[in-house]
Amino acid sequence: MNMIFGKILRETVCGAALVALAALGTPAFAVTPTDTLVEGLAIDDIISMDPAEAFEFSTAEVTGNSYDLLVRLDLSDTSKVKGDLAESWTVSDDGLTYNFKL
Repeated sequence: MNMIFGKILRETVCGAALVALAALGTPAFAVTPTDTLVEGLAIDDIISMDPAEAFEFSTAEVTGNSYDLLVRLDLSDTSKVKGDLAESWTVSDDGLTYNFKL
């Protein structure tokens, strides 16, 4: 009984040591092409990919680069709005209804 327990204990310790050594292996580094910009982000604070819930800086940056908008500000004159997905739009007389043509 003692020999069986010793063998099982020895195999368990060796297996655990092998798993620990495998976890400590060096990471693999990929070669980045010279014409490619790589930007590292801390994406651990992303809670939702829903643009309506993008309150963190990294979420807002990721969703801003992932989704198109109906309209956006005209960068040459930020007091004006221009269409992004929307080709045109109309506003009702009471200002409560917007109709977008995509």
